[in-house]
Amino acid sequence: MSNEPVWDNEKGELRILGQRHTAIDVQALCNHLDALTGPKVSEVIMHSLEFHLGKSDAARHKAANPNDTLTKLVAHLAKSDRLSGLGITKVTLPDTPLTSPITIEISNPSVKGATGAAKSFLFSWWAGAMSSLLDREMDARDVLYDEDNNVMKCKLTTR
Repeated sequence: MSNEPVWDNEKGELRILGQRHTAIDVQALCNHLDALTGPKVSEVIMHSLEFHLGKSDAARHKAANPNDTLTKLVAHLAKSDRLSGLGITKVTLPDTPLTSPITIEISNPSVKGATGAAKSFLFSWWAGAMSSLLDREMDARDVLYDEDNNVMKCKLTTR
């Protein structure tokens, strides 16, 4: 699997982490889902999708790069966020990621909101990815949006 995104102009395809992607207005999707179902239900729906995608993306990437360290795998996954237009993701891994929180910060996030579908869209994928890489279920906690700095933040902790 290529570590770089692939744009195939003849097929009209964008591939990131070996999977096809489509550019959409994800903030509009999250807002609409929140309006249709309410923020609690939309958060659960989006979490279910994104957690599963994060787990499968990370597992596929780890299988394709079995000699990479956790730090290198995470750096590449963070790069995929930037390449897909999600924002600029910074992952801070503590010395003991199974017992100490992992901090995720996304500058200039493509969606904003500490509740509802937007919250799950940004951080459930990372909870799934880190669950796969660490072989331990992770949850996003303490989600907040820093409007002054345009940064979404959370802490991932083990269940």
